[in-house]
Amino acid sequence: MSTQVIDTFQRVEDKYRMTRQEAREILEEMKGHIKKDDYFQYTVHNIYYDSKDAQMIISSLNKDKFKEKLRLRCYEQPSHDTMCFLETKKKYGDIVYKKRITLSHAEAMAYLNHGVPHHVHNNTAEEIDFLKNYYQVEPKTLILYDRTCFSSVSEADVRITFDANIRARIDDISLTERGDEQLLIGEDVVMEIKAMNRYPMWLVEILSRRKLYKQSFSKYGMNYRNSANELCQKDTPAYIYTTEKKENQLCSVQY
Repeated sequence: MSTQVIDTFQRVEDKYRMTRQEAREILEEMKGHIKKDDYFQYTVHNIYYDSKDAQMIISSLNKDKFKEKLRLRCYEQPSHDTMCFLETKKKYGDIVYKKRITLSHAEAMAYLNHGVPHHVHNNTAEEIDFLKNYYQVEPKTLILYDRTCFSSVSEADVRITFDANIRARIDDISLTERGDEQLLIGEDVVMEIKAMNRYPMWLVEILSRRKLYKQSFSKYGMNYRNSANELCQKDTPAYIYTTEKKENQLCSVQY
């Protein structure tokens, strides 16, 4: 899949989890307000990188004000020369900041797994290099999902996506090979609203009428919770972290 390359994003991204039937009903209500995006349907392939003890995702799950992630993303299952995006995703308050550089899959793998320098030299590349070295990152999980994209007819900054078949794998992590990925939320769908400014009134009315409220949802975070809980139950040695509300324990596992 070919995409228009945009290197920096700054926007609000709100997530809503729902059933497939609810997603169909919402799309029906949005008719006339949205149109198919230029890149309408594709599969997103991600590898999330983190420290050995998963500091970045634990900080995120513990509701820290500042959150950051490092991931390699491709919009198709890549081959050696397929272009991928190596990107940082940072969130402060409600605002998400994304920066990325474009590398071939082979170049990205050489850099991330073996420290081989790549060809990009700019501020974003330096920021990524700092995160990589500071956290001594390693691949933590492969996450795939099928995305359907719409944009607003009247508001240029509003984009609405629906992610289905969200699946993950923590063993033999590779963008080029498929394996025994497991569904994270079954048949449910995650709707994400991305906007630079305020929601348009038509969208506010639909969300209000259907009593839909944004919720914190991280695909990597959910997979980490699932995997950490499973391994902790097997008495795997682990560091224990606790959320602010002290209700759930997060187990830092070596996967």
